[in-house]
Amino acid sequence: MRLNRISLLLAAAAIATPAMAQSDASRILDRLRNGNVQAAPPPNAKPVIYSDKPIAAVAMPVTIKKSGGQNKAFEIFPARIVVAGYNVGGFRTAKTTGQASGGILNNNPGASTTVELVAWGIDAPLLTRIANAAYADLLWQLKQAGFDVISLDQARAAAGFDKLKLGGEPYEVEVPADRGKMKGLVVGPPPTGVRANFPLAKTEFGSFGAPELSLTLESMAVMPNLMFDFASLRSSRSRGYTASASAELGFDIAKGYSQFRVMASKRKQFLEGDFIFTLDQAQVPDTSIGSIVDSVSSDNSGEQAFGNVLGVGVRAKSRESSVAQIDQPRYEAMALSAAKGWNTAFVAQLRTMTGR
Repeated sequence: MRLNRISLLLAAAAIATPAMAQSDASRILDRLRNGNVQAAPPPNAKPVIYSDKPIAAVAMPVTIKKSGGQNKAFEIFPARIVVAGYNVGGFRTAKTTGQASGGILNNNPGASTTVELVAWGIDAPLLTRIANAAYADLLWQLKQAGFDVISLDQARAAAGFDKLKLGGEPYEVEVPADRGKMKGLVVGPPPTGVRANFPLAKTEFGSFGAPELSLTLESMAVMPNLMFDFASLRSSRSRGYTASASAELGFDIAKGYSQFRVMASKRKQFLEGDFIFTLDQAQVPDTSIGSIVDSVSSDNSGEQAFGNVLGVGVRAKSRESSVAQIDQPRYEAMALSAAKGWNTAFVAQLRTMTGR
């Protein structure tokens, strides 16, 4: 087993090995399943100090594309912008299951195998520093591009600002991924806190207040979301007897959840322009962000043996759960590079759409 990859291949007809005794990995996973997520190392709690300044890292090459909306969002108030927070999230757990259906004409019910990976070190202080830097960098880039960026104090005094639901606390999310689940944490920059409207990786409900705010401030309202992956998952689904699953450590931008939303309206009760950009491509360096530090495996070989004695087919099952220690400085460097590239791609698109 490589240090940054875990994988299982289970054949239903094979003789499985006995389950391993509980290790640190299983105890960690038990706590996680019960909602008690704790990071192993002390949090890297460098103070977060806000200022409008660019991210010093080299920008990751990123391209974005239209996901939906109307171009009118850029035509109503093309020169002025209010940036409504900057939600940043990081996935911290990943799970996927491979399945084989077994035989139709025999007593073999097939197999299933699950790989589960938990990341230590992707915590609120780390993500908050990244969100703070991403927010400051976006404001700086917009100003450099010639846009009139409305200050947070100006926005707070405007009608409709309260409906944006800024100032929230970090929240946890769980989303589907390749026949499994991924759990993560979402934070916001200290100046704005987490934005509850157009949230990251969860469903939005209720009014977001953008029409009234846009009308009052005579500006576009921009809502950025940026989510990071820490693992890639693979699993099989077949009609045979063999199931496979794997999880490999690797930094990436979560394509399905990272979005920029731009809204503008001259009507108080009706949003005239609403446009969403999503990730197209990101050229992420192939760099390690950590290593597997502990694993625990289990299977139901005992149940299978007992079933064979009774002449009853028992579905073969196995699980491998592992803990990955994330290198925080390396993860942060990658995330800052990605955030700068994400912001740069958005500002370039915004200049094109507004004719700047």
